[in-house]
Amino acid sequence: MTDFHQTDEPQNGETIAIITTNKGQMKLRLFPELVGVAAENFIELARQGKYNNVPFHRVIKNFMIQGGDFTNKNGTGGHAAAGEGENIGDVYDPRLRHIRGALSWAKTSAPNSIGSQFFIVHAEDGAHFLDHPPDGHSHEGYTVFGQLYEGFGTLDSIAESKTDSRDKPKEEIIIENVEITTLSL
Repeated sequence: MTDFHQTDEPQNGETIAIITTNKGQMKLRLFPELVGVAAENFIELARQGKYNNVPFHRVIKNFMIQGGDFTNKNGTGGHAAAGEGENIGDVYDPRLRHIRGALSWAKTSAPNSIGSQFFIVHAEDGAHFLDHPPDGHSHEGYTVFGQLYEGFGTLDSIAESKTDSRDKPKEEIIIENVEITTLSL
């Protein structure tokens, strides 16, 4: 991992997430070797089927698209893969930043509040104000655990959806399923 770059093409043996939505498909590299439990939580939630038929409930063009609330489906629920009431904490790796296509965990301002909700950065210039500070304080910033490498058109299509005053899409945008696979070239 010494020559690692977040935007590298996926390599043989890497863990990949394929998010299929009613607007198209997105393929993302996941980074369990860099952020451990942060990526493993997503992998396990996907394998449990928690993301099947769950909406992107919050969409802000030129910022991000957010989904993953499998309990309430409106941005107020969800939990970590370990079970109801369980959450995980932030994990920081300085090589992972909130660039366009970054896959990151949503959370509250409380420590250890990552559950199942995630977002994908849409902003062309990224959303670097969400990055962890260089000193590595894990309670500040958000945890990047993956990177979109294919399906930017789908990301754009979702991000350009019409929304209400609370950023909820007027037309449902559904995550049909998330498949976790190992890249085999």
